[in-house]
Amino acid sequence: MKRKIFQSMVLISFAAVLITTILVSFITYFQYTKQVEIGIQNEAAYMATSLNLHDKQDLDEYKDLTVSRITWIDASGNVIYDSAGEESAMENHKDRKEIKEAMRSGSGEDTRFSETLNMQTYYYAMRLNDGSVVRLSRETRTIARQVWELLPPAVVLLIAILVLEVILSKVITSRIVKPINQIDLLHPKQNQTYSELTPLLDRIEQQNIDIQNQIKEIKEAENMRKEFSANVSHELKTPLTTISGYAELMKDGMVRPEDMERFSGTIYKEARRLIAMIEDIIKLSRLDENQVELEKKEVDLYELIFQIKSDLGHKLEKESVTFHIRGVHTKICGVYQILYEMFFNICENAVKYNHPKGEVVVTIAAMNDQPTIVVEDTGIGIPKDDMDRIFERFYRVDKSHSNQKEGSGLGLSIVKHGAKYHHASIDVKSELGKGTKITIIFPKEES
Repeated sequence: MKRKIFQSMVLISFAAVLITTILVSFITYFQYTKQVEIGIQNEAAYMATSLNLHDKQDLDEYKDLTVSRITWIDASGNVIYDSAGEESAMENHKDRKEIKEAMRSGSGEDTRFSETLNMQTYYYAMRLNDGSVVRLSRETRTIARQVWELLPPAVVLLIAILVLEVILSKVITSRIVKPINQIDLLHPKQNQTYSELTPLLDRIEQQNIDIQNQIKEIKEAENMRKEFSANVSHELKTPLTTISGYAELMKDGMVRPEDMERFSGTIYKEARRLIAMIEDIIKLSRLDENQVELEKKEVDLYELIFQIKSDLGHKLEKESVTFHIRGVHTKICGVYQILYEMFFNICENAVKYNHPKGEVVVTIAAMNDQPTIVVEDTGIGIPKDDMDRIFERFYRVDKSHSNQKEGSGLGLSIVKHGAKYHHASIDVKSELGKGTKITIIFPKEES
């Protein structure tokens, strides 16, 4: 045990110094390279602007103002100026990468290496208004040269640390091995050891508890995922089968002209159902993962319900249901979009699963200083056996009419997650054949 700890400490020290040296070398190198590139790009932009304003300006004026090499290439790729005075001996530059990019898109860059000099040159070119190109270049160090320059001090530091580590490891190892060997990882608090290890033992015990809980949560999540995947597959298959079947009949010319409108209407209706289902799945996923980034603001619950009543106007008329709003203007701090989705789904269900000439009554009040909304209907009600499952995804109480009623089966799941997001509680009371009462109570507003 002592030998392993000793070796580990030495190896860790060696690895730490080595990794630090490499990281510092790379960070320093990339910072240096980036500064050079930005500097050249700024110089090139300034020079291009100046040349565009003064077409015949002598580039020798810039020669002593920058350490970068200046090259001017005409639209044909011929070098017409070079600050190093080598333009006459330079070949055509039209095929150079940075020149081609500059002529095509306005600017271009490239880095070329010299193995013999262990140096690299950065080139940056910009196209001028007349089609010619001005290019700036500068030599920079390669990464190998950067590491080589840092190697001597790193070696000295490494040797010094290793010598010190050998001395200290012998002393420290003997002191830490004994209490560590006495630790019972399964029952850490039963160990008799010095007080310095108490926080570690507490953490080990807590980790054991957390691991057990995580294993349980993983199993539950896996079961929920399997059930959700199966439900999604089933729910998506129904409208897709309808769309595919109707489309195939239309494709094969087996639909009479007078039935074409009905068939296309059915396809449109099922497609909208699919879209609504997918949108609801996305909303639930965002609420599950707490990815809602909408800003909370003051929302008047009375006005919110009034807007929902207006939006449900067509459905109310179609189902012959009366919608009443009672109470007072009550405000909370929340996300309007989520609150709208919550209460729209509750009210829509109250209308959808109501009896002809039935009623929906929504009451808004502040009970015990807690904003409260109560939605009551005279609909079909919920059986007692289903009460615990109505907030599950894709769960429908009225299975006999599930295919006749439009919807994704995710509405109450959105209600549940929206209430959780706003720290609100939900209470559901229902009597089969007589109606349902859903009460949502929000926490007291902080003063």
